[in-house]
Amino acid sequence: MNTPELKKKLAALWKESLNAADDKISLILNGYLDPDLVAYEEAAGGDIVAAVMGIPYDFGNSECHVKALFLVGLATKSHFRSRGIMTRLLSKINDTAREKGFVFSFLIPPDEGLRKYFKDRDFVNGFYRVVDNYTSLHDFDNEYESILQEQKEKVADLKRNLFKSLKVGVYDVADADAQAVRDNIKALIRKIESSQQDLQIIHSDRDMDLAIEHNMVAGGQIYYVKNPSGAISAVAFCTFSDSAVSINKLFASDMASKCKVLSLIKKSNPTHGICHVIPSIEMDRAALWMRTYGSFMKDAPQAGAVSITERVYSLAAHAKVCGMVKILNFAEILKFQANLRHDLKYSILVKGESISQLEQLNVRDGQLSIKKMQDDQENPMRHTHVMTKRDIGEILFRRRDTDNLITEAFGIPSINGAISLLPEI
Repeated sequence: MNTPELKKKLAALWKESLNAADDKISLILNGYLDPDLVAYEEAAGGDIVAAVMGIPYDFGNSECHVKALFLVGLATKSHFRSRGIMTRLLSKINDTAREKGFVFSFLIPPDEGLRKYFKDRDFVNGFYRVVDNYTSLHDFDNEYESILQEQKEKVADLKRNLFKSLKVGVYDVADADAQAVRDNIKALIRKIESSQQDLQIIHSDRDMDLAIEHNMVAGGQIYYVKNPSGAISAVAFCTFSDSAVSINKLFASDMASKCKVLSLIKKSNPTHGICHVIPSIEMDRAALWMRTYGSFMKDAPQAGAVSITERVYSLAAHAKVCGMVKILNFAEILKFQANLRHDLKYSILVKGESISQLEQLNVRDGQLSIKKMQDDQENPMRHTHVMTKRDIGEILFRRRDTDNLITEAFGIPSINGAISLLPEI
């Protein structure tokens, strides 16, 4: 099937089976369609009755990264469901991804029922997030001032003056400087992601352009802050409901810029609450900061407000699953983690490709070594210490609140994954 025909038939399938909007379908197909990364099944007449499409992403930072495949558009026409078609297509596209060097695939199940479906097909919970809710009465200017109250007077004055000097804006494609603003937004994202740690997504220039377009197509707004030198120092991708603004991703180079963009969002939508979607690892870092340096936040005086300290502690323990992962190359994902964490030291036994084969995985000094061994079927203790690759996947991508016990038992910390600004149908 040629590419234009495949695009047309995928669009028809998604519109019928997923009730997807035309503009979102066009954005994804025009931006990302690669026929080699689509698995589909045709009926006798040539129509596509089921399909799944892959979108490639890098994870990590500018120095250390791995390739992953985001699976979207999983759809089966109603009359062809419950026949195992999607199971076959998932197996097919993951085999293709493995051959092309992707280390894992991932997807975003919309509900608990589909999470169980994917779990039965060897996906594991992999990405977690929390939603930080603010009432319509919240005052972010006041919140930033409360931060400064515990600073030394001269430092507080400098930061207060910086906060006042920050300029705010809303991205509008019709503005004369729209391209310059877009380039500055991308520069900020690129700078932050190039220095990030853990298994966080890295957006290419194309990814960022399409994320901006997707936010616009969804009826959202992109708010930004400029520092005194004219560079954008914070940007927030927002969508709206009748009563709340959802911040789907916020990038900020400093606390002043973060509070400033939050203040802009609040003042632009004075009767709305705010729902800030945050990858759980960001809350983990905030909680660690609080544990290390102690509470310095004070309750804001407005009704219904709580301190940032209280919010961090309460939210960090309530992360919810937002994405699932299927590891395609265990050696590469363990190498990636070892390269980031040179302090790791562990040795584990894993079932190999054949029934009688074991692999001993050893991590030391940022390096992974693999030793192939024969399984001793006569050893009754072997089942107590040999893990499946699924076991490792669940350990690597577990929630952080189980970190201490499992890390002590196996020596393997959570890999700390985070996803954001992904196209949705």
